[in-house]
Amino acid sequence: MEKFSKWRDSGTGIQPFLQPVPARTQRGLVLSAIGLVKDYIVGPFLAGIRLTTLATITVVDCATNALGSLLVIPRVKRAWSRCTRSVLAALALFILGFHWIDIKTVGLQKGRRTSKEVRQRGQKKRQRNVKSGDIIIANHLSYVDVMYLVAKYNPVFIEIDNATTYVRPVSMWSALRLPARQTPALLQAKDARPLKTITEEARVGCLGPVVVFPENATSNGRALLQFLSVFEEVENQDEKSTIHIMAFKYPFQSFSPAFSVGNQLTHLFRLACQMYNSLVVRVLEQDDAPRIADSAMFCDEDAEPVDLDETVKTKLIQLSRLRMTKLTAMDKRDFLAFYYLRSKGYRPTI
Repeated sequence: MEKFSKWRDSGTGIQPFLQPVPARTQRGLVLSAIGLVKDYIVGPFLAGIRLTTLATITVVDCATNALGSLLVIPRVKRAWSRCTRSVLAALALFILGFHWIDIKTVGLQKGRRTSKEVRQRGQKKRQRNVKSGDIIIANHLSYVDVMYLVAKYNPVFIEIDNATTYVRPVSMWSALRLPARQTPALLQAKDARPLKTITEEARVGCLGPVVVFPENATSNGRALLQFLSVFEEVENQDEKSTIHIMAFKYPFQSFSPAFSVGNQLTHLFRLACQMYNSLVVRVLEQDDAPRIADSAMFCDEDAEPVDLDETVKTKLIQLSRLRMTKLTAMDKRDFLAFYYLRSKGYRPTI
C-alpha cells in the first residue's frame, strides 16, 4: 500500500509491519465453494468451540496460579508453576491448531565433521538444558511465540527501554498483550533495571530463563527489525547466564499466525477458524552460541573479546534465514500511530 510506503525498508524493499497475506492463486469453482464453506461456516463454528475452551483454560490458569502463590519454597513453587502453566499453554496451542511444532536444532559451523565430533555433538544435544537465569534470544512475530515459550520453558519475559536498554519484567499475560500495543519509547526510571539483576533474581528464585526479544517489537515474519544493543551496557552482562538463540517462523496458506498490527481478538478468532496452524522453531546448537564469558568484560587479557550484540545479530540472521531491515521498534511505534489514526476501527491501549 502506497500510504505505508514510508515504512518500506529502502535496502531490502520489504514492508515488515503490515499483516502478511497469502499469494493469489487461481481456484476453480469447486475449490472456491469449499473455501467459502470453510471460511464462513466450518471456520466460525470451530473458532467458537476453540475460544470457549481457551476461556476455560484461562480460568484454570488463574486458579492454579492463585494456589501456587500460597507455596513458600521457591523450588516447589517453580515446579508447580512449570507443571501447570506449561501444560495449559501446550494445551492452548494444540486447541488453536498447532498440533505439531517442528523444532530443529541447527549448527552454523561450516566444514565436514569427524564421526567423533558428530557423536559428541549428539551427546551435547541430549544434555542441553535451559536453566533458570539463562537468556533466550529470539525474533518476535506473534503472541503465539509467547505461548510456545511458556509451554516449553515457563520463562521470565521482559520489556526493554529503547534508550538505556535496561529492562523490566512483565507477566505472561502482559507479554501476550504486548504485540497489540505500541512499544513505549522509554520505561519509567523506577521500573527499569539492568538485565543482570533480572537474570540473577531468576537464578536465585528458580523463576526460569529470561526471554529477550532484541527487536523489542513484532514484525510480520518477512524480515528482522534492527536489534537493540542489549549487551553494550556492562550491567546487562551476567557471566553465569548461558545464551540460547532460537528463531520462529510461521508457514501459512490462508492466514498467518504472525501478528504485527490490528485487533488482537480478531486475529485470534481468524487463527482459531483455521483447521490447523504451523510453527517452525530453529534452535541454534549450543556450541555455536556466543558466551558472555568471551565479552570484553570477562575474557582473558590475551584473548580477543567478542562483540556480543554483533555476534547475536549475525547468528540470528543466519539461523532465521531472514534479511535485516534498517527499521527499528520506534519506526514500528510511528507506523502503528499512523495506522490507527487512518483506521476508523479498533485502537489498542497504549
